[in-house]
Amino acid sequence: MTQIRTILRSYLDSPELPSHEGLLSLLESGISSLEGENNSYRPHDSEGKAGGLLDFTDEKSSALPLIIVPDLHGRGKFLIDILDFEFQGKTVLELLQNSEILICCVGDIFHSENRGRERWKEAYLEYIGGNYVNEPMKAEMLENLSLLQMILTLKSAFASHFHILKGNHENVLNEDKRAQFGNVPFRKFCDEGNMVSRFLQHFYDDLILHEISYFEKALPVCAAFKNCVVSHAEPAAFFTRKQIINYHETGSFVTFALTWTANDAAREGTVEHLFNELLSENNRKNAFYFAGHRPVLEKYALRQNGMFIQIHNPEIEQIAFVLPDTKFNPENNIIEVEK
Repeated sequence: MTQIRTILRSYLDSPELPSHEGLLSLLESGISSLEGENNSYRPHDSEGKAGGLLDFTDEKSSALPLIIVPDLHGRGKFLIDILDFEFQGKTVLELLQNSEILICCVGDIFHSENRGRERWKEAYLEYIGGNYVNEPMKAEMLENLSLLQMILTLKSAFASHFHILKGNHENVLNEDKRAQFGNVPFRKFCDEGNMVSRFLQHFYDDLILHEISYFEKALPVCAAFKNCVVSHAEPAAFFTRKQIINYHETGSFVTFALTWTANDAAREGTVEHLFNELLSENNRKNAFYFAGHRPVLEKYALRQNGMFIQIHNPEIEQIAFVLPDTKFNPENNIIEVEK
């Protein structure tokens, strides 16, 4: 436990960007973990590949506590604080090492967003002048890549118990492939999507850029547990279990509908529909649907008759702690972990 925490902390504390060799090795390991996930909890698609759904509704998994992590956006310290959080006399990392907990992150590894607004503006002035690897951009990418290294390390070490879903920011190529991969070019304060892509291409090379993209596209998009379902965003439309598993089929729009939904843009009843698709009749009664994507002002926001809980407050290091055989209470079970 001490060794892996030391490794994770070294990524966070490093003043230098990761080496090409080191980052490539971690990416290959993380991709291998995603592609090799067991069919028992990640059903294979029609081509025999790891599908878009994580299914932990079996009896053994249902007995484990679950941590749901909102959008990370380069916040490596947030991830460390989660692993250091204590529950029943053990840290989350100790529970993870003993296979006594499940962790599901809703996605969005890159882009500091509002937290780095001024840095983005400075980096953009350099970028439009043709300087793609400028100092403000290096500072931004140091946060993003250190977090990516942590996630790849945890996924490789605890493949069946540590999970991250694809978010709308998982589009390192900044491509427009909405129908197949849910990808839409990203920009908010400046031209963040292209800036990250150009930085990686120039500081590293096309291989690193495309390996990150490969990792992103191998991520699942939805997770079902005994008494809850999780995706990056509120489900925009009705989908079947089979459609989610076969999320890479061209024209399905499943990934886009689970990663890009604006507040109040979802079709009414999508949460209840997915409960019917993914949960047993008995477990639907006290179930909740969790997502992040758009920021909330307080601890959480409710929609869809109170069944949908949005938990992404970028100003707070908070998690949703879902305990087995206990009805989730957002007032008590959304917990701050910051030290």
